Amino acid sequence: MKKTIRHTLLVAACLVAANAANAQLGGLGSMLGGAKQAGNGSGDIGTDVGTFVAKSAALSELAGGSVTAINAAFANDEQLAAKRAKLAQIAALTDPKEKTVKSEALYQSEKAEAQNLLDSGEMEKRIGTLSSDKKKMIGQALLNFGIGGLRAVELTKNGQALIQKAGSNPMNLPKIMPVKDALPLLGKVATDAGGFMVGVAKLAKGANIAVPAVTAESKAADISV
Repeated sequence: MKKTIRHTLLVAACLVAANAANAQLGGLGSMLGGAKQAGNGSGDIGTDVGTFVAKSAALSELAGGSVTAINAAFANDEQLAAKRAKLAQIAALTDPKEKTVKSEALYQSEKAEAQNLLDSGEMEKRIGTLSSDKKKMIGQALLNFGIGGLRAVELTKNGQALIQKAGSNPMNLPKIMPVKDALPLLGKVATDAGGFMVGVAKLAKGANIAVPAVTAESKAADISV
């Protein structure tokens, strides 16, 4: 419980930072008035932004896939086929920006579905009756989402540093827009890791589903939906 509280507080701080960045991007001068610059503010940040976008795309795919896997455990054959098709489509994308957009759309729809299952009591009613394979998939999905939550916190901090760096060179402002665009989803993943996913994890543990502890060294599970 103490670990959950500490993580939730960290998530809340992360989300505040993300919202501040999103709201203030148009007025970087005021936001950066007393801020410490990250690295050499006069440098070209294109490479750093590219790295950030690639990591953000991977995290978006991980989070979207995790929630989809949880829902897949409760899905019928037709619903399962549709989810597999969406995951395959995203996995085939090579452009990080396009992957992020598609993954965010998937995350939004699958998160809403999972939230409905949780709030309606349907998840609690059915989770104990699932097959061992489906229970294992839920445990792996919770592991992956927890990893995504930690990475979202880290990436938000990196995004903040890039925005600070861009503030000293107006030529960098157009380059920083992909960072600004990624922050809302990062905030959602971080918040959900300490929010509704905690409720899912409680139900999973109550159904004797193994939910591995998440650390900075944790490796994402390869889930086959």
